[in-house]
Amino acid sequence: MDSRLNNFVKAILDLCFYFGIVAIATAPLYLKYAVNLAIYTLGESTEYSAINDHYGYAVVSIMIAGTAALLILYELRKMMKTVTDDNCFVDANVKSLYRMGTYAFIITGIKLLRCFVYFTPAAVIIAGVFLVAGLFSKVVARVFDKAVRYKQENDLTI
Repeated sequence: MDSRLNNFVKAILDLCFYFGIVAIATAPLYLKYAVNLAIYTLGESTEYSAINDHYGYAVVSIMIAGTAALLILYELRKMMKTVTDDNCFVDANVKSLYRMGTYAFIITGIKLLRCFVYFTPAAVIIAGVFLVAGLFSKVVARVFDKAVRYKQENDLTI
């Protein structure tokens, strides 16, 4: 694969990972500011007032979902290393794909639970996206597992 493309993808993953760390660490501060700004500009009757009413839950759910998203990025960064090393079909990638599916399911659960505390259509959409992503990741992990087994058999063949 083109090394420029690999470097570009790695740079994007790194940027997202480190930006995500900062975003999660500052979520309690900036969420309050963003919600108050939205209420000020859009009015008290918006869905943002529900976030303000359940601020503690909102912060905790954002931080848990954000941590799961960071873990997905971490696994992608590890997988990208195997791509740059030209050795993609390894057990480590299978495990990473399984873990990414689990993290996606955690995000799905957090977003669906949030709908019971305060409902937003975006939470349902995000939950649906991460549900499909989690299922996709688990299926691709099984495909990768088969590919790893075939590669190992092929490597042993003279």
